[in-house]
Amino acid sequence: MTGQAKSSQTSAAPITTPLHLLQTLTRTLHEHLGEACSQAEADAEKALGKLQRQLDKLASKRGETVNKLKIKEADERGEKALNKSRAKLAELDSAIEQLSQAQKEAQSYLRQLRNDVRQTLRLAKGFERIEQQAAQAIDKRDNPPVPRPRRKPAARKKPPANRTAGKATAAGNQTDPGVS
Repeated sequence: MTGQAKSSQTSAAPITTPLHLLQTLTRTLHEHLGEACSQAEADAEKALGKLQRQLDKLASKRGETVNKLKIKEADERGEKALNKSRAKLAELDSAIEQLSQAQKEAQSYLRQLRNDVRQTLRLAKGFERIEQQAAQAIDKRDNPPVPRPRRKPAARKKPPANRTAGKATAAGNQTDPGVS
């Protein structure tokens, strides 16, 4: 394991700033989370498949036991042999019932796991956004925008002469329509 860690350290670019660290952490966290979700789903499906194979095997044994019991009943063998076959059949029925219950629980778990994985990966998209924002911040820092040449300030307009005086003369020039 240490050999893998050393090789990944030498091949990876050095982390020079907290932004690089954030970018690397979010990327690896997102990757590992996706892998873990996939692995959990695969493990649950594998366990469900194993339960199904066991159930099929027990069902096959049960069928054989039922056939043997019918043969023994037809041959009118001793009660001891019939009781032994009936006990084995009851054992198989009990085991089948237990496996069926375990299979239902495994199916329920797998459905819940798939929902959780879907929700987890949807929420983990936030890691992608953080990684992109960190990359943009690094890019902006490393490649600052070209400064625009400064524009000369516009010439200031002369403020109008005394506003109150202008209003008074304008009011004085107005003639009263009733006076001629």
